[in-house]
Amino acid sequence: MVTIRMIAQKAGVSRGTVDRVLNNRAGVNAETFQKVKEIAEELGYEPNLAGQMLASRKKKIKVGYIVCDTTVDLFFKSVYSSAIKKAEELEQFGVTVQFYLIRELEDHSIGKVLETVDLDELDGIAMVPLKLPSVMEFIKKADEKQIPMVFFNLDAESKQKLSYVGCDYYESGRVAAGLIGLVSPENGKVAIASIFDEESPSFHDRYIGFLNELDKNYPKLEIVNRNTQIIFQKNDYSSIQKVIQENRDIDSIYVVNPGNYEICEKIAELDTGKKIRIITNDIVKEQKRLMDEGIIVATIGQQPEKQGTLPLQILYDYIGLGIVPQAYYYTELTIYIKQNISLAPV
Repeated sequence: MVTIRMIAQKAGVSRGTVDRVLNNRAGVNAETFQKVKEIAEELGYEPNLAGQMLASRKKKIKVGYIVCDTTVDLFFKSVYSSAIKKAEELEQFGVTVQFYLIRELEDHSIGKVLETVDLDELDGIAMVPLKLPSVMEFIKKADEKQIPMVFFNLDAESKQKLSYVGCDYYESGRVAAGLIGLVSPENGKVAIASIFDEESPSFHDRYIGFLNELDKNYPKLEIVNRNTQIIFQKNDYSSIQKVIQENRDIDSIYVVNPGNYEICEKIAELDTGKKIRIITNDIVKEQKRLMDEGIIVATIGQQPEKQGTLPLQILYDYIGLGIVPQAYYYTELTIYIKQNISLAPV
């Protein structure tokens, strides 16, 4: 068994220095840090996780968890509830999780929430890095204080970012295109709709993946609103309704970011012949009824429970145990239909 003493002797440093290196603590210059790390790996050192877990309880780790909790994007309800359960589990290891809830998606409202976050009290942060000025400024301040961060659902640039936990949205768009190809005639007509603006990374990457896959493998399918407005605003579905009224022969619609799923019912109201096949993303309870009624034929999940729990586990492992995580943890793209939607974790 390789010990800290053996590593210290070979490196020519004190056991305290080795301990600081193995536990990623400050106080060691870069050259010595790298030397000790290499010797530890060379000797095959394996940390005593049981001892580290006991030690971590004494550290009293405090983590901030910043998540959306709105009536617009129901997806995050499952993320939030999963995170609460994980926080309760980590309490026994001396971890306290402080939740900060984003109730409205406007920049000034989010800014007010972020102002309540005391960065001096936090050892780590898990958050949805929405592409808004207030969020980018918050990340910059956290970077300056060298607080490790894990991003989920959306990714962002940060000097202190440990990992991203979430969907590969480009691949999600490709899967949606495959589903559209399965439910549409070879020469069918397709429409696209989304609730979030074109600057949304999840929309953009899904949209590009969807278009590229259709062009490559389903070139005869026509996207009727490819060069027109495909974004609808909150509680305003006139744009997609207009598309349907002007194209009564539409076979399928891909709802990229469905929000609260009311858009699906608005489409069904115009689809009196029950002909249009709707493909969506994400998993919420409301979808079961919509699938039972034949309004949605399939949806693509992105493991909200993983996005809720894994960021907290990563932060605990890193801060408490010194375990360095992977840079990316992509969620599975699971296809749900009427027959298996009840098995989805929501």
